[in-house]
Amino acid sequence: MQGFKSFRKRVSIPILPGFTVFCGPNGSGKTNILDAVCFALGRTSTKSMRADRLHELIYHGNASIPPSDYASVSLWFDNSDRVFPLETPEVSIKRKINKKGISVYKINGKTTTREKVLELLSSARIHPDGFNIIMQGDVSQVIDMSPEERREIIDQVAGISLYDEKKEKAQKNLDIVEQKLREVEIILTERLERLQELEQDRNTALKYRELVEKLKVLNASLAYKKFQIEEKKYKTIEEQIKENETQIQKLEEEIKQLEKEIELEEKKRQETIEKIFIRSKEAGIKQDIEDIKNKILRNKDRIESDEREIERINKMIEKLQSLQKRSGSLSKSIQTILNLKRPGVHGAVIDLIKIPKEYRAAVEVAAGSRLWNLVVNNASTAIECINYLKRERIGRATFLPLDRIKSRTLKDQQKKILKRPGVIGLITDLIKFDSKYAPAIKHIFGDTIIVENLGVARQLGIGKIRMVTFDGDLAERTGAMIGGYYRKREEVASDVELEEYKQVKKDLEEEINFLRIEIGQLNQKMDDLRESLEKESKDVIDLENERTRIDEKLESMKLQRNEKFEERVRLLDQINKLKIRAAKTEAEMNSLRLEVERYEKVEYVDEKPDVLEEKIRQTTFSLNALGLVNMKAIEEYDKFKGEFDELKSRYDEIRNEKQAIMDMIEKIEEKKKEVFYECLRAIDKNFREVFKEIAKGEGSLQLENPLDIRSGLLIQANPAGKNLLNIDAMSGGEKTLTALAFLFAILKYKPAPFYILDEVDAALDKVNTRKIAEMIKKLSKKEQFIVITHNDYTIKQGDRVYGVSMENGESKILGLELPEMKAG
Repeated sequence: MQGFKSFRKRVSIPILPGFTVFCGPNGSGKTNILDAVCFALGRTSTKSMRADRLHELIYHGNASIPPSDYASVSLWFDNSDRVFPLETPEVSIKRKINKKGISVYKINGKTTTREKVLELLSSARIHPDGFNIIMQGDVSQVIDMSPEERREIIDQVAGISLYDEKKEKAQKNLDIVEQKLREVEIILTERLERLQELEQDRNTALKYRELVEKLKVLNASLAYKKFQIEEKKYKTIEEQIKENETQIQKLEEEIKQLEKEIELEEKKRQETIEKIFIRSKEAGIKQDIEDIKNKILRNKDRIESDEREIERINKMIEKLQSLQKRSGSLSKSIQTILNLKRPGVHGAVIDLIKIPKEYRAAVEVAAGSRLWNLVVNNASTAIECINYLKRERIGRATFLPLDRIKSRTLKDQQKKILKRPGVIGLITDLIKFDSKYAPAIKHIFGDTIIVENLGVARQLGIGKIRMVTFDGDLAERTGAMIGGYYRKREEVASDVELEEYKQVKKDLEEEINFLRIEIGQLNQKMDDLRESLEKESKDVIDLENERTRIDEKLESMKLQRNEKFEERVRLLDQINKLKIRAAKTEAEMNSLRLEVERYEKVEYVDEKPDVLEEKIRQTTFSLNALGLVNMKAIEEYDKFKGEFDELKSRYDEIRNEKQAIMDMIEKIEEKKKEVFYECLRAIDKNFREVFKEIAKGEGSLQLENPLDIRSGLLIQANPAGKNLLNIDAMSGGEKTLTALAFLFAILKYKPAPFYILDEVDAALDKVNTRKIAEMIKKLSKKEQFIVITHNDYTIKQGDRVYGVSMENGESKILGLELPEMKAG
């Protein structure tokens, strides 16, 4: 060492194995050597080295000698057994401090850190504050300690502080984890409420999706079932058409055969007539009779033709009336009023006007629903009809009384527009109607013109006049515009057309009546003529009879032909109807096929259409009962559930972490107790042995509460056969001896490479000093002991003695090798 405390100059002190003693007067600097060892080992407490600050460890100097600039201490350790993890036979530890209090550490001459030094020393069980160094006052301190303080020594020896540090660290971690747990619990509680709300919405959305899918399957099944029904119906109709066509073909062949036969019979008839003319004496009468017969036949043919025409007209009237009904143009209420044929009811507007084909779309759009307004002669008729509809609860209708309805007309300024390019004209000028209906017709169309297109309407000025285009785009006076694709109304025969057919039928019926009357008259005339021919020859009569037979046969054959014609017409009409049904069925099939194709990969439900429709109704009702459905709730729930599960997982992790920390704390506490009791038992055993050796008595160490490692430590002994006493009840010398035994017991528990004892025998009498010195001598055979003492007997026991003296404020040291003392 150099410049350390009282050692100004460089001093080297060899500490050999065995028992080394440092002695000298008080204040000579003996204890400074112990402080130097502690300093080099890395001790940081300046109080334990009897200084207030680190720089005070530097030699102060005096009036004649200046102070040192630094203090330096080096310790050399024998490493021949490789106790230190270095491949050198010796290991040096050096610490140097300057006046600024800055320390520099070196290992084998290389600068290092204090931590590295402590790590190296710990590998050899050397610690700067270890129990192998007993300072002045340590014995007294043990004596003056409370039981709890003495127990803390056991804690230090057992390393309980390490477990306390671990426990404290674990407790801090536990506090942090519990705080995190509380925070997560709060968040979880909040999110659980939201999750439950989302789950309810999600369940509703899933129910909605399920019902929508079910409805899709039901609609698909219904469409498929209807398609199957229509397909079957279509095939049946096709079969019926083929069957009818086969019958028609057969009838045509039969008609051809009949016509051939009729032609032959007519030829025979003509030949018979010629024979009759040749043989008849009453040729003129017979010619008249023949003319009458021919006239009768022509009338009959005319009657048959008229009857066929009437039959055709009847079918046409029936068809037109059927079309009127199917067109849906006339509501039930309007149709009912018209069927009443009440006087004063002229008909619906659509039936009272004739619309040129090119203006049809424009007129229909311009009139709109007013086409079906009923025109009546006066307000009274309108009121009677309305009351009838109310009374019978049939419906409603709009009536236009001619005596009250006001016509719409164009103003003078608007009439000028009629001459503009692109203007076709006023609707009332372009359609045909009876002048007596003019008020009603002009009420609907009087202020509306037809223009070519919307471009013309825009040039004229939208809103100046009511305009409608050929295509049915309408511009109102208000500025509103109505347009787009217009599906033309199915053309249906009006009542006027029906009346025309009925009039033709009536004329034909009158003509038939006239012809039949004429036939009766001709037959009477023919009978009169025949009376004059009674005297004709038998041959003529036979020829006449032959002709009559031929005529009857011809009539029968023609009747058959007519029946077959009628049957053919009936079958053709039936085929037409069947083809119409087939077309409608095919259209329905195509529509259903498209609907079926729209549903892809659907497993159809095999039920009747009415059952499927009922299920669709119930499913639709269930869907509507759900109300507003948040379909995003499914995705939101899954996302939120994932976040919630992640948070829950985090919560579980934290809870597991908490449990792990609690388990660890419990294990630390158990290990701590285990280590403490193991240490206490070992030191107690050592104490008993040491006390018995030095005091020839019994001693023991035990806790005030054996089950509580935090309770105080009781040191009990009975020196020299006395009663067992607590250390606090002993005399001064006994206390010192017992305390030393306690310290030596600790030293034996944790053996160190060397031990330093500073004046531990100061308070002992000669007898007890001898016991301690002899015990140290005995122990020094195996361990290295450095003892600072004033006691002569202790000095004599040393293997070598260093004397320390003080000269001019500077410590001097002198070494002396003592001869081995022989026993006795």
